[in-house]
Amino acid sequence: MLWYRLGLIGVCAWLTLPAAAATFRVGLLHGDAEVFDYELSVIRLALDHAPGPQTLEVVPLPKVPQNRVFAMLHEAHPKINVFFSGYSPEREESLLQVNIPMTRGLLGYRLFAVRKDRMAELSPIDTLYELQQVTVGSGTGWPENRILEHNGIKLVTSQYENLWRMLEYQRFDLFHRGIQEIFTELAKPGRDNLAMLPGVALAMRYDYFLYVSKSRPDLHDILKQGLMKAYDDGSFMDNFRHHPANRAALDQGELDKRQIIWLETPETSRTLDQIPDRYWHLPSQQE
Repeated sequence: MLWYRLGLIGVCAWLTLPAAAATFRVGLLHGDAEVFDYELSVIRLALDHAPGPQTLEVVPLPKVPQNRVFAMLHEAHPKINVFFSGYSPEREESLLQVNIPMTRGLLGYRLFAVRKDRMAELSPIDTLYELQQVTVGSGTGWPENRILEHNGIKLVTSQYENLWRMLEYQRFDLFHRGIQEIFTELAKPGRDNLAMLPGVALAMRYDYFLYVSKSRPDLHDILKQGLMKAYDDGSFMDNFRHHPANRAALDQGELDKRQIIWLETPETSRTLDQIPDRYWHLPSQQE
């Protein structure tokens, strides 16, 4: 009986112990914290709502290709242990994916950057067939490339840091960007001769997800629990509605005034299909 009581006391003490502290080293593609400020705010929100004192370290990776970043994560490289990126079946299979879309699917809505002197030539585009007649810039290794190519869109690919210059030099006609990214990117110095193509948007069921190594299920669980708590107390939606990048996307993006070209998604998963609708934004929703 004494052993049982001591055992019970030990279990109760273990249950009341504070959650162990963890350091989340988040790899930042392109090393651009300004462009990814919203995504970083989602991670901070998750850690603020998670049990235990968690620490966030942002690790800029300006020259590292995305495929190499995932190899580092898979190998449990000490430099990073968390990464956010667009969904792909391979990533879901090889890593632990936190199944809460970070931008509520806004990333799946794409607007096009274009040279201002080609605006009149290209602005009539508002059908998939017309889009298939031009070339579109995209990043090497970006998972959405397969969706775009599956729908007959001709891509010219390179590393992100080269793509804006390639657009200026007319190596391709249009550069697709996430609706919550394009306003910040076009406002950067040296891009005065670029603008956003009016009247049209691409759309696909797609988003950034958080990924960790399968050897670190503790990190996965902390992030998932934190995001779910942030949804439950309303702080996730408050951050989503009021973050400047999203506010610009929802207000200036004017999806309700654009011809939306929905793309067929060739590769998805049962897990992705089962994500509740409450985690996705629809243009008709008043956020």
